Amino acid sequence: MSLSSYQALIAELGQTLGMADMAAGEDGYVGLMIDGHEIHLQHEAEDDAVILFARLPEADPDRRDAIYAMLLAANVFWQGTRGATLGADFDTGRVFLADRRPRTGLDAESLSVWIEQFANVAAHWRQRIEDANDGGPLRTPDALDAAPAAPSGMPPAGSLA
Repeated sequence: MSLSSYQALIAELGQTLGMADMAAGEDGYVGLMIDGHEIHLQHEAEDDAVILFARLPEADPDRRDAIYAMLLAANVFWQGTRGATLGADFDTGRVFLADRRPRTGLDAESLSVWIEQFANVAAHWRQRIEDANDGGPLRTPDALDAAPAAPSGMPPAGSLA
């Protein structure tokens, strides 16, 4: 039953975005292109959760250790990711950003806001990794360096509710 509720949520989101043909597949997957970058949604039936994820650039092999350290620092209490988690495939150097929420807490509006904020965080980290690969700074995050606001209902990094 949860997959059908998720599919209805995706259809409603599509309607609100003017994309009447938006639909989740039987596996619960939806791929979106936002500002030329892919954002993926996946329904996890076992927990009735929605997962957002983005594939980010590969870390340059010559700077991989330092880039991974930068990403790890950003994951501390999610201060540099606005609640999402950065991860890496050590074999390929590919970096991922992922976030997960219960489907029951989402409606079309909150899902739209979450996707937009996630896409902004992914764009931020895409740029940081590309800059680092080009020899740029490998500094630790400064509360996401004034990147997008925290997800709805969550205080900004470094503040108390």
